Amino acid sequence: MAAVMAALLAVLTVDSRADAPDVRAWLERYGHGDFSVTASFDAVPDYGAFYESFTKTAPKWIADGPAADRPRRELAAATFALEAGRANELRDWKYVQIWMGLENIYWRSGAKFVEWGCALLRQRPTPAPIERVWHLASIAVADRAVDYEFLVGSPWDGRANPKDEILHLEHAAKRFPGERRFALNQGIAAEWRLFPLRRTGQAEAQKIFETLKDDPEVGPEASVRLGVMAFRSGNVTGALALMQSADERTREPYVAYLARYFAGQARERLKQLPEAERAYRGALAATPRAQSASFALSALLGSQGRRTEAAALIDAALTANPIAFDPWRAYGEADARFWPVLIAQLHEEIAK
Repeated sequence: MAAVMAALLAVLTVDSRADAPDVRAWLERYGHGDFSVTASFDAVPDYGAFYESFTKTAPKWIADGPAADRPRRELAAATFALEAGRANELRDWKYVQIWMGLENIYWRSGAKFVEWGCALLRQRPTPAPIERVWHLASIAVADRAVDYEFLVGSPWDGRANPKDEILHLEHAAKRFPGERRFALNQGIAAEWRLFPLRRTGQAEAQKIFETLKDDPEVGPEASVRLGVMAFRSGNVTGALALMQSADERTREPYVAYLARYFAGQARERLKQLPEAERAYRGALAATPRAQSASFALSALLGSQGRRTEAAALIDAALTANPIAFDPWRAYGEADARFWPVLIAQLHEEIAK
């Protein structure tokens, strides 16, 4: 019986080792420009063990390269960690526990991977230009998780483990104090605090967006977010003015869509139905077949008896393959939309 158990244990041990990732081999491939290795992340059986293995292996892998190649290898390791964190952020990002009325946040492997890369790059006395791209990409990852606590810390007065705050956005902003998207994300993180339980972030978010609304780079999006807050609070005319201002200044389809969609919502609320129809059609011109504007316009047309056209809009939105990106549905994910461009820039730098 003992022999049988020993044999079974040996088989299980071999299988476990076979499933475990060879982190050094993955880093080698990644560092040589084979970024397809990231496709294997989803199949990792134990992300906690993956993180522990990576943090032990990556420093040695960096040190084993030529001294002249160290900055590139550091960027490769940090970006590998960023992609690993993103791959697992929807499954193993953090664990929140309420104990005796106090909030405990336990950061899991997804968040830890991102913070490891951030800490590695922050060791450099002066940031290289490509580090700005890395931090922008890291914000895209955190925004996809819709996690203000990772970016700016917990708003709760009662914290059982305050020493575990990450404050990732603070790290990025200190490295690149002139980056306007980091400033905008301060407001977005405060805006997120409106939900689920407390509203103390509203005044903070409004102040930040007010400061940025005339900025040539992020002003249109700041105006849209101010307008959304105004619309939710019942200030429909104020929201409409902000949306029109954003639409006039932006060149980004994402911002144009949101400005026109909410202009349509405001016009409907004001009983200005022809203007609402034009606004919805403008939103669909910016992002064809997006569902929120398609459904809103369809409902408006249906209420006027234009049922054939209304049904066609619904059909087009639902049968699109792939389903059209909808900026309003992605509103909470903020800078996640920039991920494809940013990771491509990082890959290009690593592959040099």
